[in-house]
Amino acid sequence: MSLKKLAGQTVWYGVSNIAARLLTFLLTPYLTNVLTGDQGQLVYGQYRYVYNLFPIMNVLYTYGMETAFFRFSMTEDRGKLYRTQVTSMLVSTFVFSILLYLFREPVAVFAELEDHVEYVGWCAAIIALDALSALPYARLRKENRPRKYAMTKVAGIVVFVATIVFLFSFGDSIAKNNAGGAFAGWYNRYWGLGFILFANILQAVVTLLLLFKELKDYRPKFDSAIFKKVIVYGYPILITGFAGVINDTLNRVMFQKMSPLPEKESLRQIGFYSAAMSIAMLINLFIQAFKLAAEPFFFSISGDKNSKETYARVMKWFVILLTLMFLNVNLYMDIWKHFVGREYHQAIGIVPVLMLSYIFLGIYYNLTVWFKLTDKTQYGTYIMVIGAIVTIVFNWAFIPVLGYYACAWGTLLCYAVMMALSYYWGQKYYPVPYELPQLFKYLGLMLTLFGIYYGITLFNSNIILHFVLGTILFAAYLYYVFRQEKSDIKGFPVIGKYIR
Repeated sequence: MSLKKLAGQTVWYGVSNIAARLLTFLLTPYLTNVLTGDQGQLVYGQYRYVYNLFPIMNVLYTYGMETAFFRFSMTEDRGKLYRTQVTSMLVSTFVFSILLYLFREPVAVFAELEDHVEYVGWCAAIIALDALSALPYARLRKENRPRKYAMTKVAGIVVFVATIVFLFSFGDSIAKNNAGGAFAGWYNRYWGLGFILFANILQAVVTLLLLFKELKDYRPKFDSAIFKKVIVYGYPILITGFAGVINDTLNRVMFQKMSPLPEKESLRQIGFYSAAMSIAMLINLFIQAFKLAAEPFFFSISGDKNSKETYARVMKWFVILLTLMFLNVNLYMDIWKHFVGREYHQAIGIVPVLMLSYIFLGIYYNLTVWFKLTDKTQYGTYIMVIGAIVTIVFNWAFIPVLGYYACAWGTLLCYAVMMALSYYWGQKYYPVPYELPQLFKYLGLMLTLFGIYYGITLFNSNIILHFVLGTILFAAYLYYVFRQEKSDIKGFPVIGKYIR
C-alpha cells in the first residue's frame, strides 16, 4: 500500500470516524442549545458522564481482538481465525452482559443513575451490540474496504441523530397532543438521557444489520490453538486498553467523585468541560481516522526495505497536519467557540491544552508501530499503565484545587510522558529515523505563534483584530512549511503540478 493509498483510505475512515463521533461532536451544538438552563445543563453533564464510562466496558468486551485479527491474519488461516474470534466474542459478550444486568443497582449508583436503574440494561445492550460489530469492522479494514466501513458507520449515525432530533424537537408537541397515550408516558419518563440511550440502541441495531454480510459466512467453530495465540497476544492489549481508558476518561469520573462542589453542580461542570472537549476533538477526529487506516498499512509494509524511512516520513507529515489544525482552531477561536451553546462557553480556555494533549497522543499512536511489529506489546502495557498512574496521581492531587483545569493539564502531562517513553524504548528495539529537529521546529513554531496571538488578544477584545492577526500568523506558518517541505510537496498529486 502506497502513501497515496494510505491518504485516500484515511479520508474514507475520516468521513466515517467523524460520523461515528457525532454523538459527542456534531450533536454538541444541537444539544448545548436544546439542553439549557440548570436542568438542561444537568442532563447534558449526566449524558457526558455516563458516556465516559462506556469505553471502560468497550475495552472489556473486545479484549484486544481487533488488533489480534490484524496480527494473525498474516500467519493463520483467516477463515479459522475469524470464526474462532467471533465465537469467543459471542460467548464473552453474553456473559459480561448478564453480569452487568445482575449488578445493575450498584452500577446505577456509581453512574449517577439511581432514578433510572433500567438505563444500565440499556447501556449493556449498546455495548454488546457495538462489541459484536468490532470484528466485522476489522475485517473490512483488513480487506481494504473503507467505503463500506464508512457507509455503515454513517448510516448508523443518521439513525442516531434523526432519533435524537425527532424526540427533543418534536416529541413534546406529540406528547401534549396525545396526553393520555403511551408515547406521552414514555416521553415524560425518559426525557433527557433516556432519549440519547434509546437512539444509541437503534443505531447499534441498524449497524449490526448492515454488517450482516460480514457475519453470514460465520460458523460456530473454535480452534483452541489459534485462540491461545490470540489471547496471549491480546491480553497485554486488554490491559493497555484499560490504562488508555483511564488516561482518556477517568479524569471526569474522578472530578465527579472528588470535586468539593455539590453533586448536581459537578455534573453541570462536566458538561461545560465536555463541550470544550468537543472543540478540541476536531484534532482528535483526524488522529482516530489516521489510526484506523495506519494500523493495517504499517503491518502491510513492515517487510519492505525502506519501511522505516516511510514511517519517519509519515510521522513528519502527520505532525505538520496536526499543528495546522491546532493553529486553525486556536487562532480562530472567536468562530469555533460558537460550535457550542453560549451557556457552555465558560470552559473554552482549556481547548489549547487539550489540543496539545491530542497532538502528543497522535504522535504516541504513530510511535507504537515498533512494539506492534516486534510483538513486544508488553511495552505498550507498561507505557499505558505509567500514563494511568500519572493521570490518577495528578488528578487526585489537583482536582480539589484546580477543578476541571486539573483534568486538562493532567491529560497533557500523561500523553507527554507516554510519547517520550514510547520514543525511548522504540529507538532501543526498533529504531526509526524520525526527523526530530524538524518535528521540534514545527511544534515550537506552532506554540510560539499561538503565544503571540494569545498575548495580544488577551488585552484586546476587538474581533476584527483577532481575525486579522490570526490570519497573518496562520499564513506565516503555512509559508514556513512550504519553504521547508517544497521538494516533498512537488511530489504531491494535483498540488505538485502548481509548484516550481
